[in-house]
Amino acid sequence: MLDSDASTAKTLVLVAIILQAVFFVIGVFEVIALAAFLTVTTVPPTSTRLSLGALGIISIVFSAALAIGILWIALDYFLIYKKLKEERVREAETPSLVLGIIQLIFGGLIPGILIIVAYVKIRDSVRRGNGIPAGER
Repeated sequence: MLDSDASTAKTLVLVAIILQAVFFVIGVFEVIALAAFLTVTTVPPTSTRLSLGALGIISIVFSAALAIGILWIALDYFLIYKKLKEERVREAETPSLVLGIIQLIFGGLIPGILIIVAYVKIRDSVRRGNGIPAGER
């Protein structure tokens, strides 16, 4: 059974994953809305080529961002949440720090902060599990 710190870390990681999923769905709707807007606004034949080119570039940028979003969700789930769920707390420590920092750098500000806080909770749980007295930490 997980202690309170590891349980809190598991909850924080789950919240981060849910937020990333919400941001992903919002991104999908933005791409659909942008495609619809550019399709409707291309009435004159001369601007069709320009709008389709712009749509292609924007679609590539958004597709890359959405692919990265899926990658974050998968990495957070498999490298952190699943290990915490299986009570392998020590194995989730390093991935939580690395993924939290990378997400902070590459735009996942809120999930990145949540993952970093989860790292601190995981570290506290590991230290408590090792029997290190509070004064020697």
